[in-house]
Amino acid sequence: MILFILAAYLAYKKAKSTGRNGFLWAFITAGVFIAAQLFVAFAIGLFLAVGVEIFGWSEAVYDDFNFLITAVSIVASFGSIWLVFRYLDKIPEEEIFTSPPPPPTFDGK
Repeated sequence: MILFILAAYLAYKKAKSTGRNGFLWAFITAGVFIAAQLFVAFAIGLFLAVGVEIFGWSEAVYDDFNFLITAVSIVASFGSIWLVFRYLDKIPEEEIFTSPPPPPTFDGK
């Protein structure tokens, strides 16, 4: 939980320093943090379920690899947040033209 809050806080600060919406990027970072953990845990659980059903592995495999699944999920969360932070470190390019040129005027002669 502390890592989740810390990641959102750091994303807020990075976004504000580059002129982006801090609250939006804090929520995006929090979502990425949670989604990465859920996706990796689901993928590993699905792999283990296939192994239990098809290859006849023991059902205790879930309990045996619980720590490993948690550790891999947290590492994946840090990797995904690192990618978000790399994106936030880039300063957005400003538009060269702020408005279109005025329309041409023709003489009625």
